Amino acid sequence: MTLESILAYDGILIQCHDDPDADAIVSGYALLKYLEHHGKSPKLVYSGRREVSKQSLRLMIEKLGIPLHYLQTPEGEAELLVTVDCRAGQRNVTALPHRNLAVIDHHELDPGEVLPALHEVRTDCGACATVVWAMLKEAGFPIRDRLLSTALYYGLYMDTQKFKGAERLDREMLDSLRFDWDIILQLQSADLALNDFRTAGSAFTNLRCSPEHRFAAAPVDTCEPYMLGVVSDMMMDVQELDVCAAYCLLEKEQCVKVSVRCCKRKDRADELVHWLVRGMGNDGGGDRTKAAGRLPLALLREQYPDSDLLQAAGTLIYQRLDDYFSAPLRRLDPRAEGYEPDRAEEFCQTAAALYQKKRTPVGCVRAADLFPEGTEILLRMLEGDIIKQVTPELCIMIGVDGEIYHTTETNLRKNYDLLDEVFPVDNKTPWTPKVYHAGTREVKLLAPHARKCAAKEGARIWAGPLSCRLEVLVWGDWHLGEPGDWLVCREDDHQDAYIIQKSVFERTYEPVE
Repeated sequence: MTLESILAYDGILIQCHDDPDADAIVSGYALLKYLEHHGKSPKLVYSGRREVSKQSLRLMIEKLGIPLHYLQTPEGEAELLVTVDCRAGQRNVTALPHRNLAVIDHHELDPGEVLPALHEVRTDCGACATVVWAMLKEAGFPIRDRLLSTALYYGLYMDTQKFKGAERLDREMLDSLRFDWDIILQLQSADLALNDFRTAGSAFTNLRCSPEHRFAAAPVDTCEPYMLGVVSDMMMDVQELDVCAAYCLLEKEQCVKVSVRCCKRKDRADELVHWLVRGMGNDGGGDRTKAAGRLPLALLREQYPDSDLLQAAGTLIYQRLDDYFSAPLRRLDPRAEGYEPDRAEEFCQTAAALYQKKRTPVGCVRAADLFPEGTEILLRMLEGDIIKQVTPELCIMIGVDGEIYHTTETNLRKNYDLLDEVFPVDNKTPWTPKVYHAGTREVKLLAPHARKCAAKEGARIWAGPLSCRLEVLVWGDWHLGEPGDWLVCREDDHQDAYIIQKSVFERTYEPVE
């Protein structure tokens, strides 16, 4: 994608992610300046649950004259929607109506993710500001505006933790910018208000640290989520730490939000968040160095009924971080690596053995019965949240414990007998089977559409209990297994391998005599 390619459109909306940071705002601002130079009238917007409240961001918007607008409700359909520092359909991007879509971003793609025709995603950049700068340079657009240079500098400064994560192209941009040093100093010195400083001090007083694994977890007593990033970034200045997690209680959202930072290439923040919230919440996206996730209060109350919720979340987060670093994560791509059952002992406690599925009924729902074809939906599975696009083939399965997973109708008919009966769903469990619209968060319960199906007789699998933490790539999505869970593959297709949680496996499979 080139910047010239979007000049064919009018009615252009530039969207930052919800709760935008400096990088998202200045990336959108740079794009806005380019479009205005070419006679367009774009609008720079963000949405979400709250307006920008961080003092340094508000000062940046004021000093640089950035025309950023907060949209609580959509204002009609954009001819072209351009998302910057994010991608439409992600959990931190409110869905806005549009006829055409473009993406400018620097975060890594999810497995199997499909981008629109108009996209520019450069994962070798430390900030989206650098991506936009490179596109401006390629378009022959000279950056003579001192305020625009200052904006790009500050966006990179903030998104790379004061240039700690700057890549080669980032440094080239820095060499080219002629910024206002006085404004930069003002923004740097305004990063914290006095109350923010007190909040950070309390977090550091109460943090828990693991010298052995070089991580720390800190509770942040605030309802301002931006403080998680502030505390996390400050912890990354500590010599003895490579990984940190900051977390706070958000009453309105009924969750504990956790922010993770990593400064070593061997660690990945998005992978860590996935591990922290597994089986309970959802990860909110991120990349190698920064990521965020949420733990629902309802599940924390259930697991820790007599505890302070922030304290309970801290106990859970610290223990899961300790588990993570005590047993390094391994990965398996069965199709790329040609997985065979005789390799089971590499990951499992014993050699693989043959099992067959019990005829215990499970539920099935066609995704197209819930949302129109092409809609991006969020599936809250035991392994974590994933986003899928509704197709005629996409089916959602409901397991024996109310857990959900996805398959294709072709595989469903191949492996199951479809019964003309309603599948009963227990709506009292915290895992009430449901699907979310990925953009609007509209909820559709599966119960009204669920039908019974039972495994065909003769369908068998090779299986063994895991002896390590293992992620398996299953049709474009990584599924995480812990020791005690089962690594399985179909008898007739060894590369169709996946993870089944221990409790589910024991209830649904039996050894072949």
